[in-house]
Amino acid sequence: MKNKFIIIIIFIIFILSSQKAQGISPAAASPSPTSTASPSVALTPTTADDEKVKEIRDAIKEKVNAIKEKIEKRAYVGIISQITDSTFTLENFRGKQRVRITEQTTIIGSNKKEIKTNELAVGDKVIALGTLSDNEILEAKRVVVVPIPKTVPAKRLIFFGKITETNVQKGTLIVTDLKNLDQTLELKVDKTTTFIFQSDPKVKTTLKDLKENQKVVIIYPETAQGNPIVKSLFILP
Repeated sequence: MKNKFIIIIIFIIFILSSQKAQGISPAAASPSPTSTASPSVALTPTTADDEKVKEIRDAIKEKVNAIKEKIEKRAYVGIISQITDSTFTLENFRGKQRVRITEQTTIIGSNKKEIKTNELAVGDKVIALGTLSDNEILEAKRVVVVPIPKTVPAKRLIFFGKITETNVQKGTLIVTDLKNLDQTLELKVDKTTTFIFQSDPKVKTTLKDLKENQKVVIIYPETAQGNPIVKSLFILP
């Protein structure tokens, strides 16, 4: 009986001890949160200075490029449509462009000799070299009159056919159209004519080497009089 009483007392003490342990406040048991300092994103003095220097350099570069474009030498090309004492107007695909002539301007005529301003004429084709001003007028340093070709280059034609006749003594050949046998063309051959074997371009050929019924492609200039001279004759395999 006495032993049972002692065991009961021990059991009660154990229960009471457990209740005290469970009664401790979680807030007191848990550690208080600590604040963490966030890293600063502010630029250091060195980085800020570098950025300012870069901005200044970029601004200076833009200014220099703008000035360079204004003073850069340029050229106007066109036909003179109007002339005054100190300027003339050119017409070209851009429209109208003005050129100013000064005492320092050198003018070269179509004969490649220096001429005076009053020798320029409406209709002359010229190339004006100089410096472009703010108002888009070219301050000419040099003006060159371009000679107008006396004759317009003849249009070149192509004929595809077969050789029907050659005459070495006269330096001529007759070619018949492959699609229209009634259409023939008589041409001349001289030292300017180029003969080309399509299968072997290195093979040297002359008029006497051509054979009847050989297929050829002939390039020749358009002409109103006489037989045209063959510029190129391609011999097909």
